[in-house]
Amino acid sequence: MYLSHPVRRMRDDPLDDEVAALRVEPADDDARTALESRVESLGGSLERELQFGGIVVSLAEPAVSDLCELDGIERIETVDTLGY
Repeated sequence: MYLSHPVRRMRDDPLDDEVAALRVEPADDDARTALESRVESLGGSLERELQFGGIVVSLAEPAVSDLCELDGIERIETVDTLGY
């Protein structure tokens, strides 16, 4: 799985009071379903679907490390990095 530098920073050294807006790319429909469940269990939300299969999610920075452990994810990047 590819993690952008800002996502690796959030995973390794999260800020307690910050919310992360992330673009997540699941590998397939099963991974997308698992992503929805994981984000909801972490207290986050799915904000919108993007063209070509990406999904914008938001969740507290301390939960980013748990999201990064999910199988079936091809990449996680910050929304701001990609200019969405």
